[in-house]
Amino acid sequence: MMHTNTHSIALALRHFAHDHDELPAFHAGYLVLTVIAAAILNLGTFALLIVAHISLDIVKYRDVHHLSWKHTLEGTVRESLLDMLLLSIALTLSLYLHHTIGIIAVSGVMRADLTIARFAGVFLPKVEILHRFLSVLLNIGEHIRTLHERLGKALASGERLFIFLLVVSLVLLFAAPAVLDISFSSFVATLSNELIPWRI
Repeated sequence: MMHTNTHSIALALRHFAHDHDELPAFHAGYLVLTVIAAAILNLGTFALLIVAHISLDIVKYRDVHHLSWKHTLEGTVRESLLDMLLLSIALTLSLYLHHTIGIIAVSGVMRADLTIARFAGVFLPKVEILHRFLSVLLNIGEHIRTLHERLGKALASGERLFIFLLVVSLVLLFAAPAVLDISFSSFVATLSNELIPWRI
């Protein structure tokens, strides 16, 4: 009897794994949970998701496909480039729009404007990073088998744009103390608040 129940549960889970993309309830629940997680968790949690994705890609390229370290690094960076850009933009905007620093530094800007900017610049990138990570997990077999389509080729224009924007956002991030006229300790405290995962 117990063996039959276990077998039935296993079959149900297997059926769900194959058909979850076609279930509207799954998509609705997935979207709601993604939005809630993005709202509750700080950027440090999403940085950990990116590190997990990078680690998986290193295993994929190096251990599964037995590629050189050069191609492993290339494939890993190309697959995580958008995630790194989104995290960098979210972190930079979060610092600039921080409720105490932002109000002091950007005089005359209404709180509603800061809230909208924070939603677009911080919340939406978190949703996209989480969505991309969960997509990898839900299709992990296909992800492991598939190499980046441009591996070994020159950077596409979109990739060059991503790299440019990533560099610009990092420059703005590290220039924040001078731009916002804040102390280095305030800068570090704000970054710590955003990047230490257990500070929800």
